Amino acid sequence: MNTPRSQAPSGPIHMVDLQGLHRRLRRELDRAMDEVLQESAFIRGRHVSAFEAKLSATLPLDAHVVGCGNGTDALYLALRALGVGPGDEVIVPDFSFIATAEVVAEVGATPVFADIDPRTFNLDPASAERARSPRTKALIVVHLFGQCANMDALVPWAQEHGLRLVEDNAQSLGAVYCGVNVHGPAGTLGDMGCTSFFPSKNLGALGDGGAVMARNADLADRARLVANHGAKHKYHHLEVGINSRLDGLQAAFLNVKLDHYHDLIARRQAAADRYDAMLAGSAVGTPHRGPHSSHVFHQYCVMLPASCDRSAVQDALKAQGIPTAVYYPGALSAQPAMAEVGRVAEGETPVSQNAAARILALPMHTELTEDIQAFVVEQLSRTLSVV
Repeated sequence: MNTPRSQAPSGPIHMVDLQGLHRRLRRELDRAMDEVLQESAFIRGRHVSAFEAKLSATLPLDAHVVGCGNGTDALYLALRALGVGPGDEVIVPDFSFIATAEVVAEVGATPVFADIDPRTFNLDPASAERARSPRTKALIVVHLFGQCANMDALVPWAQEHGLRLVEDNAQSLGAVYCGVNVHGPAGTLGDMGCTSFFPSKNLGALGDGGAVMARNADLADRARLVANHGAKHKYHHLEVGINSRLDGLQAAFLNVKLDHYHDLIARRQAAADRYDAMLAGSAVGTPHRGPHSSHVFHQYCVMLPASCDRSAVQDALKAQGIPTAVYYPGALSAQPAMAEVGRVAEGETPVSQNAAARILALPMHTELTEDIQAFVVEQLSRTLSVV
């Protein structure tokens, strides 16, 4: 590893340094909160509509944005808007957060678990084809860790077979795909996109929040209807919906962060570049960057050697004050909650199983410094030499 011997940082090392970020933006965040308090418009209101329009214009999505309660609700609303329900199957990657499969079961459909690409950890088109059946109605493509899946393959494949394509871009908001046949921002490449504003996300609220995005106005309107108790007008409910709203205070905070979003992404990308250089020639596998997608580095995940005891590595780093995380420690198909509700694609999901056993996330955030990274990499190198 190309890192000089380094000293431990004087302060704590954070997996995600929200305190540091909010310290830099404190005056703007305070001002936004004061505006909401003075207006006392906490549900919907101008801050929400302003944020929905601003998000579309800033990235730019050129899409209709519907704010909602959280990222899981966003996925649920997308499936409802697309008419996915009982009797249908939805292809999902076996290596993702539980919400990806959970929402499929919640609408009464069957999640079908497909394998991932060993380099990007995103949905493998060949495995998706093996997962397809006459009951398949849709697929959820997760743009994991900050870069887009192989949309040049997945978009035309979905169109060929009449499948609806939902993008889970909770970790890739702001990434752009520039392929041979498919172009555009993450979340706008399929039928509907879904994102999360969980505090640790690249664009994080100071609470919870999410959004659905669609270039088709009718789909966006339908998502908004379902999110509002199935009503277009108060006390007139066209169908059974849910209550899922992005509140005004969170929208005001997100509007502040959106003004800085390109800088926030650039900071993450610079930190990833430094990690890449420091880890060059090491025993760990650094993140692969696909040729057709930008990478916004929600996480910086390395692959440990196959013989490595990951728990021992984490314990040793923790003893040095270095936090790490595992995204994700198991395949979705192995979760007890999925045992009776889903099925696995032909050929199983060996790549997902391998990734779950070896992956390790290092600290990644907008406040990360070269000194902190040098210390992290040096301690990782020392640990790997003895465990």
